[in-house]
Amino acid sequence: MLDYVGLEADLDEEARLIRDTARQFVDEQVRPEIGDHFRAGTFPTDLIEEMGDLGFYGSNLDGYGLPNVSETAYGVLMQELEACDSGLRSMASVQGALVMYPVHAYGSDEQKERWLPALRDGEAVGCFGLTEPEHGSDPSSMET
Repeated sequence: MLDYVGLEADLDEEARLIRDTARQFVDEQVRPEIGDHFRAGTFPTDLIEEMGDLGFYGSNLDGYGLPNVSETAYGVLMQELEACDSGLRSMASVQGALVMYPVHAYGSDEQKERWLPALRDGEAVGCFGLTEPEHGSDPSSMET
């Protein structure tokens, strides 16, 4: 991948390891089949738990077995996923940022203990809704 902004010089060992792990995963597990999924209109659900095993979900959060990597390391992880398939990166970032983060930040201890490990491992998959009858998917107009 081209490094237009010279990011490589600013990466620490942890970020490089995470980037290299994600790149290898993408090259070996995703690239060979993602075109077929695109044409079929399917998602590679067989990769969900493998991505969890690799620590791709909520990796920038701490506690509950979460790795608490730097924001830079999290960013290069998402960059590697995005470089191959936007849907795969979206799945990982929604799982971590839009599902796990609110539970981590605002959930009860019971909710955190129940959901964060399962979401981290890809055993549970979260989602969010962003649509309203009068406004569609315009978040600035949401009323509920």
